Amino acid sequence: MLFSVRTGTYADPAKARTRPRRLPQQLERKLVLAAKDGGDAERTKLVEAFTPLVSSVARMYRGWARIDRAELMQEGVVGLMRALERYDPALGTPFWMYASWWVRQAMQQLVSELGRPIVLSDRALRKLARIKEAQREHLQSHGQELRPHELAAATGLPQTQIESLLSADRTPRALEEPVGGDHEVGTTLGELVDDPRAEAAYEQVPRLIAAAKLPPLLEQLEEREQVIIRARFGLDCSERTLRELGNDLGVSAERVRQIEAASLAKLRDAAA
Repeated sequence: MLFSVRTGTYADPAKARTRPRRLPQQLERKLVLAAKDGGDAERTKLVEAFTPLVSSVARMYRGWARIDRAELMQEGVVGLMRALERYDPALGTPFWMYASWWVRQAMQQLVSELGRPIVLSDRALRKLARIKEAQREHLQSHGQELRPHELAAATGLPQTQIESLLSADRTPRALEEPVGGDHEVGTTLGELVDDPRAEAAYEQVPRLIAAAKLPPLLEQLEEREQVIIRARFGLDCSERTLRELGNDLGVSAERVRQIEAASLAKLRDAAA
């Protein structure tokens, strides 16, 4: 086992050897310049070359509830493309050193939206990942979980901070989640905790806004959010289901529902 000064934990050398290697600097620069000046084919080559590195960042978020690895990778590629648009080769900074921040930010936003009700910073997420890794390793080795003071000793973090981070890591439950036995059909969590005002508010938001005010309000949303709101409420198009939109956008129906809920919240705030 090797001791890591950065994380304050021990690492398995066999696992360390599996980490993807950075591209040679000349090859990296060649791919980046071609992608910035070229079209889809050049950008596809860039994505393929950096996929192992994006995947290594995605491993930081493994085990988070309700997050599919494919969605993490998709958001990571979005972050990679954002970095490419803003990257200035003349500064001499290695591209991945610059792009890795954008990749982490894209994945962190997805984790914050789907994984927990409290948005955590990138630094807090790394600490939480360290805590979870220590818990997982101790559970595999000893068959029991670490207590807070033991976690503090294993990670080098204050016990109060560990308790706060674990508290923020609560997993939300979807209202569509079935309850009862595996073979019980028809009952969902939303039916047991139904708030008649919540659904009406969501459905009536676009209709409560005057038609003259709706277009500028929608422009405050991101492009994907606009597409989902217009399609879900039949604005200038036919109404679409969550599954249909998910198939078109390449994400799950649950992901579409999450984006819809966040978008409607933005519209409510803007209308207020």
